[in-house]
Amino acid sequence: MLVLAALAAYCLGWPALSPHDANGVDLSRSRQGPSWAHPLGTDQLGRDLLARLAAGGRTTFLIAGGALAVILAIGTLYGTLAGLAGGRIDDALMRLVDGLLAIPRLPIAIVILVVLSVHAQTIAAMAFALSIASWMLTARLVRGEVRALKQKQFVVAARASGASWTRIARRHVFPNTAGTILIAVFLELPAVILGEAFLSVLGLGPNPPTATWGNIAQGGLQFFRLWEMLLATAAITVFVLSANVIADGLHDALDPRRAE
Repeated sequence: MLVLAALAAYCLGWPALSPHDANGVDLSRSRQGPSWAHPLGTDQLGRDLLARLAAGGRTTFLIAGGALAVILAIGTLYGTLAGLAGGRIDDALMRLVDGLLAIPRLPIAIVILVVLSVHAQTIAAMAFALSIASWMLTARLVRGEVRALKQKQFVVAARASGASWTRIARRHVFPNTAGTILIAVFLELPAVILGEAFLSVLGLGPNPPTATWGNIAQGGLQFFRLWEMLLATAAITVFVLSANVIADGLHDALDPRRAE
C-alpha cells in the first residue's frame, strides 16, 4: 500500500513541482543520459524523463480510473440483475458473460479503438475500450455474491414483507457487496494498466504529446532506448505488483475461510 501511495504521490505531485515541462521539446538536449539537471535523462525530443514519467503515470491513472468506473457500474448492475432474477434470466445473462469471457479482452479493446480512432485517439476512448472489454469478471463476482445474499434471512424477510427487488438491492445487496466490489477494483486495476501499456505500444494510445507509461515504453522501443523503456516498464511492474498484493490482502481479510 505504501509503495502504491508513494508512486501515486510522485505521479500526481511531481508535474507541479518539476522545473521541466513534460511536453517541452528541446532537440539540443536529445537523448541525454542521467544528470543533475535531468536525473533520468531525456528522450529523443529532449523532454525530461523524470517529468514525463510522472505525467505519463497521471494519464495512466486517469485512464484506469475512468475504465474502472465504467467496469464497476456495468459489472455491478449486470451481476446484481442476474443474481436477483435467477432462473432462465440468470442463465441467459451469464451465458452472454461466458461467451464474452471466451474472447481475450485485448482484441475486443483493439477493435473498439480502431473504430473510435476514426475520430480521435483520446484518453476517454482508451478508457471506454478497456472498460467494455473488461466488465465481465466483475459481473460474475457480483452475481455470485448476490446469489449467496438471496439466501440470507434478512433478504428473505424483506422479500416476505413485500419489499421490491429494487428496494432490496438498494438497502441490502449493494451495501453487502461493497467488499466484493472493492476486491474487483484491485483485481481489474493491473489488467487495465497492462492493457493500456500494450495498446499504447501498438500505437493505439492517446495522441502525442500526451504521455502514458505505455507510449513512453513504445518510444524507447522505437528509438532503441533501453533505459527509457525500462523506466516505464519498471513503473508498470511496481504498480501492478502492488495492486495484486493489495487485492490478495483484501481477499484474505474479507474471506476468513481463505485466510485459514
